[in-house]
Amino acid sequence: MQNKVWFLVAGAGAFLLGVIFFVVTRQSALATEIDWRLLGEMDYVTGQVQGELKTLDGTRVRIPGFMVPLEDNARKVTEFLLVPTPQACIHVPAPPPNQMVHAKMKDEGAATAFGPIWIHGVFKIVTTKSMYGDSAFEMTVDTIEPYP
Repeated sequence: MQNKVWFLVAGAGAFLLGVIFFVVTRQSALATEIDWRLLGEMDYVTGQVQGELKTLDGTRVRIPGFMVPLEDNARKVTEFLLVPTPQACIHVPAPPPNQMVHAKMKDEGAATAFGPIWIHGVFKIVTTKSMYGDSAFEMTVDTIEPYP
């Protein structure tokens, strides 16, 4: 009898893990992957956006990069800049606006990331200003994951 209960519990656990894996991978599959070359096609002087980048405005995407927190809390962030390289920080000149994404967490915040990450969320082409520089893009982020 104990073996039947154990197999039932193990089977239910395996099913639940399968559902979670399906949802996570499906969520990533629904997001269009954007790279920094595509973001660089925006003319940040004139504000002109054309082609594929223009079609992504208001859609769900994922972008790799590095986090530059906009808050003093070292453990949790609700807003940050996503930049293409780890050297793009407050101690050097900021990247151009088409190489920064102003990210705002959809929920209560996320742990500060010190390595490369993927951010997932809704992408918008809109210029925002921060003390670290202007960004030509904004994202409402619902998921952050390590970049392998």
